[in-house]
Parts: sequence; structure tokens; C-alpha cells
Amino acid sequence: MRSVITVFTAFFAFSIVLPKAIPAARAADEQPDMKLLEKGRIAWLTVAGIGCAGCHGRFGEGDVGVGPYNRGVELSKVQAAIATVDQMRVVRGKLDPQEIEAVAAYVAWLGRHQLVKTLVKRDRFDPNAVDIHPGTPVQLAINNSGVSPRKFAAPNMNVAEFEIPGRTVHDFVWRAPEQEGTYTLRCIDCGAQGQEFTINVRRGAKPYAGPEKPERKEAR
Repeated sequence: MRSVITVFTAFFAFSIVLPKAIPAARAADEQPDMKLLEKGRIAWLTVAGIGCAGCHGRFGEGDVGVGPYNRGVELSKVQAAIATVDQMRVVRGKLDPQEIEAVAAYVAWLGRHQLVKTLVKRDRFDPNAVDIHPGTPVQLAINNSGVSPRKFAAPNMNVAEFEIPGRTVHDFVWRAPEQEGTYTLRCIDCGAQGQEFTINVRRGAKPYAGPEKPERKEAR
């Protein structure tokens, strides 16, 4: 896992590829503590040899059939889960209080982004398109399931060319523009020419509320 890019966008850039660090980044409304996020990310991927990702998914999406979705979970819930949930005993005692705070900061950061995943298999994107509401901060994860590296670029997203090694997942953060439009990520050297992943920025797309906002609405 040696290839890491720094992507400058209207929001900020981020890459989850060990062992490199998270690049310097900036949100539209705040300056996150990148050292804290990087510390939390590393713990998320490595603690106890399997990382939190081993049960909750690489991006906290809860897709491995063990731990639940936890993008956006707050510190108190992370602390309580580590202390009381039986399945969490594998990481219990492996994280000091500062590392737990870092993990909580990282999952809170994840929750501020809509996760969009696509699989590149046999040089084709699956899925090959998604609709996104304008202004949404998106975490786009590309899984290159093949054994050979593949190059990608998205000029109209201000994403420079980058390469994903075989059997590797690469992600970056991109904020959808406020205006509607179509944006494409292209596989430059895929065997089937013209392979693209399309992001349709549409006002009719479902807005991303974040993991906590639906609960607040129900409580009113």
C-alpha cells in the first residue's frame, strides 16, 4: 500500500492508505485536528491486529456482519462500548484514554461525510453512478479488486491522476458543488475503454442528514 495522493478540493482532501499520514486538510466551517484524526484512523485500522475495522468495516459502515454502523458515534458511546460490550474485549486494554478519544474523533469525522463506495471489477465500476444532493461532503471509496494497479483521474472534480494498487481500497473526500451537474471519475488504463464512475449532483437526490440528525427530528 504505497500509493497516496493529496487531493485539493473545495472541501478538503483525505486518503486512507497505510502507512502514510492523512494530508493537511480544511473543512469549509472548521479546521479539524488532523493529528488527532490520523491517530484515530491508525488505531481504527490496526488495534489488536484487526482494528475496529475488522468488525465495523473499514469506513465504519458496519458491512462485515459483526459490529454495527458507527459513523458519527460520539465519544461517550465509544467509551461505553469498549467498556461493556462483550465482543469489544478484543480491544479492551489495548487503547489508552487518549487513543479512545482519537478513535471517537475519527468516527465523528466519518459521520460528517456521505460514504459512496464503488468496486472496480474486470475494469468496470459497480455501481457506476450515484446521485448526490448539492453541497454534500462525500467520502468516495474505490476498491480495485483486480490484481493489477489501475490509474484514475477526475479533472472536473479537481482530482489529479492517481494509482490504486491491486487488491487495494483508496478513498478521498470531495464536496459536491452547490450547482447541479455531472462529475466523472475515469479509469484511465482499464481494458474496457471509457470506463467511468458518474456522480450526478441533483437537487432531487436525498440529502445526507448524518447519523444523528434523524434521531433529533423524531424527538421533536
